[in-house]
Amino acid sequence: MNVNKKLDRFKQWAGERMGGEVKTNVSDDFKALEVEMGLRQEGLEKMQRSTNAYIKAISKRSEVEGKEKTLPIAYMGGTMISHGEDFELDSEFGQCLNMFGRTQERLARAQEAYIASATSSWLESLERSLVQMKEYQAARKRLETRRLAYDTSLAKVQKAKKEDFRVEEELRNQKAKYEESADDVFRRMEDIRDADPESVADLGAFLDAELAYHDKCREALLQLKSEWPASHKVVVAVQPLAPDQTPFALTRSM
Repeated sequence: MNVNKKLDRFKQWAGERMGGEVKTNVSDDFKALEVEMGLRQEGLEKMQRSTNAYIKAISKRSEVEGKEKTLPIAYMGGTMISHGEDFELDSEFGQCLNMFGRTQERLARAQEAYIASATSSWLESLERSLVQMKEYQAARKRLETRRLAYDTSLAKVQKAKKEDFRVEEELRNQKAKYEESADDVFRRMEDIRDADPESVADLGAFLDAELAYHDKCREALLQLKSEWPASHKVVVAVQPLAPDQTPFALTRSM
């Protein structure tokens, strides 16, 4: 772009800001879509940051005793198993430490699987949507540049004292480029909208991953509870009601 064209576009831009030049506007539907895209982008960016922080928090590993970094729950389980082995084989406390530790390691494996699923489903979905939004913003910026060039050419034609073939040809070219960019931006906004079902599917996959994780954790803990020494289980017994007792009175026995 030569210096004169840059200067002309700057004058057009400045004139629009001062209210002295007419600006080509898009349709109301187009403007409404632009507002929607702004809200979508803001929401996507917030969700991407929060999801990143969440996955980073549950993925955090610590290097302990000079060994490979591991999840805190796995480290805790390992120390329980290690100390449980310090006791005699018939030690109830040692056996309980061993069982509890192995359950914690099982929970750690479930957490690892959950982290991988959450990342591949929801976090990567958000990142793909943001890439799509970034491409839309680049197209929108290109549209504004071409709109300014078109309005600059239009102002030249309107201010010309006599017909000038070169000025009119430039106007036709700039109008074609502007309309091409407007169509491109509109198509990109529609594509972003059309991607909603895919985002719903990705969010559903995240839901399934979280549900599976909690199911595995509950299953592991219930199994541990079922294997716990009978002498330490809490038994809830229902006693016959005395005449002066209210319903649902429970007593605990060890």
